[in-house]
Amino acid sequence: TVVFFRPSKFVGAAIGYKVREGTTELGKLRNGKYFVLHVKPGTHEYVVHSETKDVLTLEVEAGQTYYIQGTLGAGILAGRPNLSPSDQGTFEAIKAKLKEVPPLSDDKD
Repeated sequence: TVVFFRPSKFVGAAIGYKVREGTTELGKLRNGKYFVLHVKPGTHEYVVHSETKDVLTLEVEAGQTYYIQGTLGAGILAGRPNLSPSDQGTFEAIKAKLKEVPPLSDDKD
């Protein structure tokens, strides 16, 4: 299980970006939102891009939950999306302020 979340911030609040693996759109990461993916064990490469591209490679093990925090840095036109590893404590601390959205694609059988 992989949880993608983005804390609510004033800067870049109107900008959302899609998280992809290959050509598959997995979910849209908007300000103050999160989505949960059920993925198969193995290596996964998650990509976000607008002006710039960011890639996060994650080795997923069966039965584990991983947390990925999305942020938006300053960009010239659209902002620079970023994905970084996080942890359950960070997610749980802000989860009450986040709204869950459905993923666009999920491996759940």
